[in-house]
Amino acid sequence: MRVSKLNFKKQNVFISAALAMSLCFYNCSSDDSVPGVEPDPNESGFHFFVSAEGESAEYLLTTDNLEEGNLSIAGNGQELEQSGYTWICNDNPSAAIGLIYQQGDPGVGLGYNLNDMGQLNELGQFQITSRFTSYGFFNNKAITSVGGQTPVDSDGNSLLDDNGNERSDGVTFNLIDLENNLALQERTITTLNIVHEGEQATLSGIVDLGNGEFLTGLVVSKPKDPNAGGGSSTGVITYPDSVWVAKYDANLILKTIYRDDRISYSSGRFRSQYYSQIGKSDNGDVYVFSGSYDENTTHPAGALKIDKGADAFDAAYYFNIQELSDGYKFRKVHHITKDYFLLEFYNDIEVASTGAATQYGIVKMEDKIFNWLNGMPSKNAIVSTGLPASHEGKLYFPITVEGENPAIYSIDPVSATATKGISVMATNIRAVGVLSY
Repeated sequence: MRVSKLNFKKQNVFISAALAMSLCFYNCSSDDSVPGVEPDPNESGFHFFVSAEGESAEYLLTTDNLEEGNLSIAGNGQELEQSGYTWICNDNPSAAIGLIYQQGDPGVGLGYNLNDMGQLNELGQFQITSRFTSYGFFNNKAITSVGGQTPVDSDGNSLLDDNGNERSDGVTFNLIDLENNLALQERTITTLNIVHEGEQATLSGIVDLGNGEFLTGLVVSKPKDPNAGGGSSTGVITYPDSVWVAKYDANLILKTIYRDDRISYSSGRFRSQYYSQIGKSDNGDVYVFSGSYDENTTHPAGALKIDKGADAFDAAYYFNIQELSDGYKFRKVHHITKDYFLLEFYNDIEVASTGAATQYGIVKMEDKIFNWLNGMPSKNAIVSTGLPASHEGKLYFPITVEGENPAIYSIDPVSATATKGISVMATNIRAVGVLSY
């Protein structure tokens, strides 16, 4: 494990429980294969992976079909030694990266792919010493970021503001190399005065543009009061009716800032977690959503567009989603296929950081079409959800309903219909993902 660090003073903050959600969650040696799939050495393909919870442990199950049938954690999966991973899956190179940080204990991150037999193969391990509030893939690397950090000078001394307080405008990146045994590099940038004098930013999301650059949402605020509680890195937001998106290159050099006043900032919020609300359609256009979380914004939840290769928002494109969603706002955004996205809406008109968001809509962005998703359980019956995965034009979404075994729903965006698929004999499904070989 190779860890390259930059001098940086970490604040004592706690990771959100929302980060315990895991996508493609694995924990096995490179010599072990997961029960449930018999590999064929003469074929290439993919396997679905399901992370499920029992009464006292988590399990990894495998299957080639999520549309019907049953799975059980009893004798048909691998019990995991740790819990609390956030798993993210990359398409090419196909890999699953497990991120973990547990209140002062960095923990060991894991990475897996599938070998030529379709069996899990360990890529390596790594350790993230900072917490993380946003993550994604860029340039064959898994990337995490966290804001609200105190930058230091070359001698390791904390940088101070004009009042003598430690600055908190630093953003720590961890770059995990998928093609180099998961070698990890930690780098930092500062965001003070990035768009306004005396203001800083927390970054939300990573969208790879495919040209050596990525986009990330900026949640711009005054520095947070050092005596304020909670794990969020955001202070008072003085421009709740503006959105900013930053474009960085592979060296984390700021290239462009996109700014517009038609929507609020682009990020979902859950306690200290920042959910990406930026997504790229199959044709390369980028849609910048805003769930209008800030209580002081006058803008409805909606979206703007950055045309492929453009350095400014498309002035002719604006989508008022909230006027079509009966006044509800959304928290999470999931790309499905083409320009179709699934939005997770809050259950109540008035939103809160910890409020439930278990009703769903489908948007077709180019045509500005919204439909409520049919076939899902009642919003009040859903007790938990997992992180979904898109595959061949559908989205597979884990849902747990009170009194029933958890199941994975297959979502067809064209018809805006969800169909109950495979059930898992467990207490909860944390995530579903796809790996190819």
